[in-house]
Amino acid sequence: MVSSFLAAAVQLTSTPDPDSNLAAAEEQIELAARRGADLVGLPENFAFMGEDAQRLALAPSLAERCSRFLVTMARRYQVTLLGGGFPVPAGPGQTFNRAELVGTEGQLLARYDKIHLFDVDLPDGNTYQESATVRPGSELPPVVEVPGLGRIGLSICYDVRFPELYRHLAAPAPMC
Repeated sequence: MVSSFLAAAVQLTSTPDPDSNLAAAEEQIELAARRGADLVGLPENFAFMGEDAQRLALAPSLAERCSRFLVTMARRYQVTLLGGGFPVPAGPGQTFNRAELVGTEGQLLARYDKIHLFDVDLPDGNTYQESATVRPGSELPPVVEVPGLGRIGLSICYDVRFPELYRHLAAPAPMC
């Protein structure tokens, strides 16, 4: 049985500037850790929010940078850290929207590429087509046992609209 623990859900207003976004994320991770958080979750697009063309251009370096950032922050602040979504190259003109869960020693515990992409046509004529440049993941999100915290499953933002995904995440652990 897992004892109780403190989790922190970080809110950020990400911009097209990864340097300022990662600095803001670190400030919030540090604050959460000082307040006793054992698990810290960063939002989708924590490292970059901007035009598709810039995201596609930055994706190769930003993917590596985000993974290193998560490892460094988890070790530095001794928290389990969820990077809620960042761009990872997925072929010409496409990225995955990837979440990574990193343990307190910097070990990658789980990785998930967002399955359900957000495409919407608004009444005012505005549209948002995540699927235009983001490739959906092909595997259900993992559920991992995190010592001291229990079973943790990954998902990203719009996934919350799909109950079958959460039935998968809530399923009992398989018996060995």
